[in-house]
Amino acid sequence: MTDKRDEIFSKIFFVPTILIVIYWIITELIKLYNWLSGLSSYNSGWWLSIGNFCLSNLSIIIVIYIIICLQAAGIAEFKYRKNFLKAFFLGLIMTPLVMIAAWGRKRNTNPSEGFPRGIPLE
Repeated sequence: MTDKRDEIFSKIFFVPTILIVIYWIITELIKLYNWLSGLSSYNSGWWLSIGNFCLSNLSIIIVIYIIICLQAAGIAEFKYRKNFLKAFFLGLIMTPLVMIAAWGRKRNTNPSEGFPRGIPLE
């Protein structure tokens, strides 16, 4: 009975959450469209306005980067059996994609490793 109740509560909270996220995405896309439509044609001022946008939203950009680093550290911990804190700090220094690519690459010293099991080597 509690499983059914949990499922109902889950659906009750899921629908408003999705509606809030969709509303947030739509309003941000409208803001981005208005900002881009207000720009003049491509010139040196265009890059300056992008720089000003990044500087005015620097705290949000840093928080998003930290969240991405935490996600990449979690992937490294579960998929590659690495230390979470080491992966997190490495992700902050390097980009998370480079960290995952470096750890995901297998270094096989034995050429027989890496082949699927059951296939005989000749």
